[in-house]
Amino acid sequence: MFAMRIKLPLLLLLWLSPAWSTGDALPETLELIYEVSFGVAELGSLRTQLKKQEAHYEVVSETRAEGMASILLGGRVREMCQFLIANNAVKPVNYRIIREGRDAFDYSVSFDWDNRRVSFNDGSDVVISNGYIVDNCSVPFAFILGGAEVFKEKPLHIVGGRKVRRFENSAVVTERISTPLGEFNAIKIEQVRFDRPDRKLTIWLVPERNNLPVKIVEQRKSRPDTTMLLTSVTGM
Repeated sequence: MFAMRIKLPLLLLLWLSPAWSTGDALPETLELIYEVSFGVAELGSLRTQLKKQEAHYEVVSETRAEGMASILLGGRVREMCQFLIANNAVKPVNYRIIREGRDAFDYSVSFDWDNRRVSFNDGSDVVISNGYIVDNCSVPFAFILGGAEVFKEKPLHIVGGRKVRRFENSAVVTERISTPLGEFNAIKIEQVRFDRPDRKLTIWLVPERNNLPVKIVEQRKSRPDTTMLLTSVTGM
């Protein structure tokens, strides 16, 4: 989901417009804006835009630092991905992340679903034998499509620019949550990274809004929490 060695939050992501019916897989177009904070410091915003093409979906996300953070953290970060939908699940096709300015990089990933192989642009690849595979850009749509149940008994593999991170559910509870868009009864999903149990990912989904992720928090003992709060939605 920045510079100064502050890594992007893993997830980036969805509100549903009144024109979208539950019979559709996902809306044809959608724009989401999250405010991003690091501990008590406001870093900037994340904008995610979804567009449906003839045979697949495309997403473009952009993270912008604002104010003093823009000086400290360097240029903007853009993520782009394409994915299919099969059996009510997201199937990534490709993923790319580009960082401008200080500590610039450009990483890309492709997916071979016949062999469940994930290939990185540095020549390395990984075979994932079990679980749900998504990338940083498409993961929120996987939660919207499947809700908490789809991850209940299977690990979640999140593919970034250079590695795959595996998460498993540690707790799923209901919780009343206050957000810039109002108060909701949400499902709070706590996930722990398999190889680094000190790192957690928590997502709040709103079932009455078709599993909209209204809040996302990435936690590490070595640094303050990275928090994303949904502030604006533009539907079809």
